Amino acid sequence: MAQDLAMTPRTSVMLPRWGFASPGRVRDWLTGLALDGVKTATTGLVVEYELDGDALPNPGDRQVLVDSSERPVAIVETTSCRVVRLADVDDAHARDEGEGYEDAAAFRVAHERFWNGCADEIRARLGDPGWHLDDDTRVVLERFRVLERLDIPAPPPTARDIRRATAADLPRMAPVLGRAFRDDPMVRWCLVTDEDLASRMQAHFEAADAPFTDAGWMWTTAGGLGAMCLMPPASTDAERALVDGDFPEIGRFVPDGGARYNRFWAWIAEQSPDEPHWLLDQLAVEPDAHGRGIGAALLLHASGMAQAAGQPIMLETGVGSNVALYERFGFRVALTADAPDGGPRIWFMRRDPA
Repeated sequence: MAQDLAMTPRTSVMLPRWGFASPGRVRDWLTGLALDGVKTATTGLVVEYELDGDALPNPGDRQVLVDSSERPVAIVETTSCRVVRLADVDDAHARDEGEGYEDAAAFRVAHERFWNGCADEIRARLGDPGWHLDDDTRVVLERFRVLERLDIPAPPPTARDIRRATAADLPRMAPVLGRAFRDDPMVRWCLVTDEDLASRMQAHFEAADAPFTDAGWMWTTAGGLGAMCLMPPASTDAERALVDGDFPEIGRFVPDGGARYNRFWAWIAEQSPDEPHWLLDQLAVEPDAHGRGIGAALLLHASGMAQAAGQPIMLETGVGSNVALYERFGFRVALTADAPDGGPRIWFMRRDPA
């Protein structure tokens, strides 16, 4: 199951957009501080999240940071989030805002000045003319890191940027895989319905890839923007045992209990050749990081391992436009077939050692 190699221009439609303050001089100043690594924390009012109907940030959430022109400039990831009273903001958070505050007292003076400038709007939206800031006002203290700059060219990934994933990487890889495979027929077919698709996509990869990670088959890249499952020869029986062991968990978030999932992947396994081979089972790149060469680097890493062993490497894809991309890397179509029960068309591809 392989995804787009990220050779298309980058877009920013898959992740929510977010910017500091309001468009203008202050936003661009704060954005510059974040891009330079000076600003690693930000603060918001809980009441504004509630009025906008937005969920509070969670560690691992990713967003596209935009400037005053709504131009994407970076992919940022929340590293921590807590809700406290305004009076309980600590000095460390104040300094990490990167705006020159010596302590929480200086932070409070500046933020009260800013929020009081919006107070009339908040009162109107709340329908509460008595709303005001005080010690008990709840605020959201969010810490973040810049994963990827989008405003400057990034050097293409190298072999040093690719490493074997661990269980600690899975919470970051699963959302990337879910977003990358959102429109992939192979995954959508197995999940039966599009209801609550995003969360079930992530749950699918968390469940399916946990044993693969433990087996040492999952790989990731610097910044966590790419993910790959590469299975070595003689892993077919082990994969089957892992999938069978994991099947009850998968069945809990698939409406039919996993019946279609099981039939589909059993059929996929039937198409595998008997000869020893490597299997590129998953290849995904954060959609907002397309065009950086991350997918190509992962693919070359996988092909290189198979080449060094003198063995073929296989993959399957349900996205027809991917075929030409993989052909550029020496793969050829070995079989094209429609999955049973009205399932998607699948291209089975292989690359033989040179």
